Amino acid sequence: MASTNKPPPCQWRWDRFDAKKTTSVAWARRNCVGAGSDNPDNHQAMHRRVLQDEKVSAHIIIGELHQLLYDAAEITGMTYFCKVTQQTLACINNKDIRLAWVQDGGAANMQRLAWMFYFYGSEIHKLGRSCLTHGEWVERKIMNVLNVSYVHLTDLPIGQRSCLQQLYSKKFNDLRTNIMRGGAAVQHTSMIRKEQPKMSDLFRKNFKRGKTTFFATNNIHDNKAWQKVSYRCWLVMSEAKCSNNMHKLQINRWTLQ
Repeated sequence: MASTNKPPPCQWRWDRFDAKKTTSVAWARRNCVGAGSDNPDNHQAMHRRVLQDEKVSAHIIIGELHQLLYDAAEITGMTYFCKVTQQTLACINNKDIRLAWVQDGGAANMQRLAWMFYFYGSEIHKLGRSCLTHGEWVERKIMNVLNVSYVHLTDLPIGQRSCLQQLYSKKFNDLRTNIMRGGAAVQHTSMIRKEQPKMSDLFRKNFKRGKTTFFATNNIHDNKAWQKVSYRCWLVMSEAKCSNNMHKLQINRWTLQ
């Protein structure tokens, strides 16, 4: 009778791969331990294995991020105008969300994107999946799929994140940057961001912001047009979507601070 016991997890350093750039052989060799850890052939083999681990992890992260943005677009009621059908359609993927932003830079769309990028995955997600942020949940999913666990976490510097957390942030930032990028196709000059604009005469330095506080402008070409804004979200529990709960968001007016 075949055993159904799960093999012990593979042990990973918290910095198994370099999430910011291509992992080098020198970086990967730090995962080699025990007899033969100084063997160059083992370093090359470990390098190939680490790159494969990173590739699989990135694939899972991107898939979950696409699902996260799809859910957020559905919850906020984000739409775009389709030139082919001449109809207003619901956003169902990143391309649609990009089109919605290109076509409409109004306050409601800025609120949708701010909630989507900076609040849904980090705050609302904790209400439905074991009190975890979306990034933490995805990290655990990857570790379960690959059957791995971290070691030497006591060596993790204060404020430093694991390689999977860093990779998640990089992929999320790449998606957000791609959706919000400028260009000739953008039909407005609006922008919304979490980071405080570097305008020394507009905002107090090192201002401690709330989780629903953002910076918005209707004219990105005018440095003095930025405003610090906030909004409140009313959540209504509805049909199953995020761990048996669907959060319907009512878009409200900005509150100037």
